[in-house]
Parts: sequence; structure tokens; C-alpha cells
Amino acid sequence: MKVVAAVGELEKDYGDRVNFVLVPAEETAARFDEIEAFGFTQQRHGLVGFSPAGDALVKLPGHNFGKEEIEQAIETLLADG
Repeated sequence: MKVVAAVGELEKDYGDRVNFVLVPAEETAARFDEIEAFGFTQQRHGLVGFSPAGDALVKLPGHNFGKEEIEQAIETLLADG
């Protein structure tokens, strides 16, 4: 399952508690400072989950994750509060 499809499904379940934002590849490439800060320098992209305070609590580099890993990231974010 592609990340976009997985996020779309999860947004239906968690959309009232989690704000999902997918950043297009072109925009991601222009944000090298953020890519570097998140530790994605080799993959150049990934998934970042932020707390309500704006802290990056979950960082999954590349596309080595699927719906299950995204769901675990969401649960981590919800547990933080």
C-alpha cells in the first residue's frame, strides 16, 4: 500500500485528532534544512509526526514504512497528548 493511500485511510479514523499533511516531493526537495534536521539526509524524505507543541516526536526515514508503522506513529503522538 502506498503512503498516500495508507494516510488517506488513517485520516478517516484519526482525522478528528490528528492533522495529516502530505508534502509534495518538489516542496520536500526545497526544504533541505528540515530534511537535514530530521536526519533524512540519505533518503531525502520521510514521515515526521509532531506533538501539539510542534516537537518532532516520530521520524521515519524514506518509505520503509506502511500503514502499521504510521498507525504506531499516530498512537505515539496521541499518547503524548
